[in-house]
Amino acid sequence: MKESIASIWITGIVITFMLIFSGYLAVTISYSSTIKMKNTVLSIIEKRYGITNMNGKKVKSQIYGSSKKVCSSFGTLQSINLYLRGNAYKTTGSCMEGKGDEEGLTWYGVYGLYDDANDLDSKCNMKVRYEEAKKNKRYYYCFAKMPETTDSPKAYYRIRLFYNLELPIVNALNFTIDGRTNLVQIISYCEINEIRIQRIVLNLILLG
Repeated sequence: MKESIASIWITGIVITFMLIFSGYLAVTISYSSTIKMKNTVLSIIEKRYGITNMNGKKVKSQIYGSSKKVCSSFGTLQSINLYLRGNAYKTTGSCMEGKGDEEGLTWYGVYGLYDDANDLDSKCNMKVRYEEAKKNKRYYYCFAKMPETTDSPKAYYRIRLFYNLELPIVNALNFTIDGRTNLVQIISYCEINEIRIQRIVLNLILLG
């Protein structure tokens, strides 16, 4: 009887350690993957000089030959969406889950990551569905703009992605990954109007 009870206890301990190890492994892999995606998204914003929302255009492909055309020259949001799709990113979260947000900072959330996913073979139109973030709504990723100073055209951009921890018995846990671009010296004149309006409002708050 004692040997049977001891065996049960040992089995329970082994299972517990296996769950802990698998949880640690899952968190490490998911966290590393999300960090990599976050860094790439920041790089996309910097290379396109801010947040733009533009359809692509057909260009000749150097890979498939001059007779083959592919979609290219997308805006910032379209490029981010395509990148995240290619990495099978499907996690969602609240834009309000992060910490250390500056006063007056307005977050925007993208909720249509996989919209128009099948249209790019025939056309380069790609709608990115986003809105000013709502407290109780979940988004695939979030972005915000931070002017360097009240009178400077330069700005930083914040990005917020999410990753999940899913284990047997334990409910899925949602975590937030935040990032900030380097200072963007020249902002694209095609930047989305919502962020341009946000800059004016933020300046009034900082000055007021």
